[in-house]
Amino acid sequence: MLQDENRHRRVECGAAVLILCDGLSAHWGKTGNGRSLAYVMLLAPLSYSTFAFINTRLNLAVTGALVNTIVVVGAALVGTFVFKEQLSSMQYLGIVLAVISMTLLHLD
Repeated sequence: MLQDENRHRRVECGAAVLILCDGLSAHWGKTGNGRSLAYVMLLAPLSYSTFAFINTRLNLAVTGALVNTIVVVGAALVGTFVFKEQLSSMQYLGIVLAVISMTLLHLD
């Protein structure tokens, strides 16, 4: 039980790294801010290492889906809270369905 909790915490920390890298990349893309680009370049190896780390804990299909879902949700959060973009009802539904799909993939 404790091992499962530790595994989930590590995956959650990895998810946070991926969201951070995606958010910085989006910030650089939207603003052209050189500092954001520098952070992205420094954090990119960490992001790929995080993907590899998560892949050692889960199978590749689940890892790929998890990382892609994290990127989508992270981008939506950054767009909404940082850039004040509005999501449509269908976009919210898509995000909810993505999270539900990840939950279903995670069930053993």
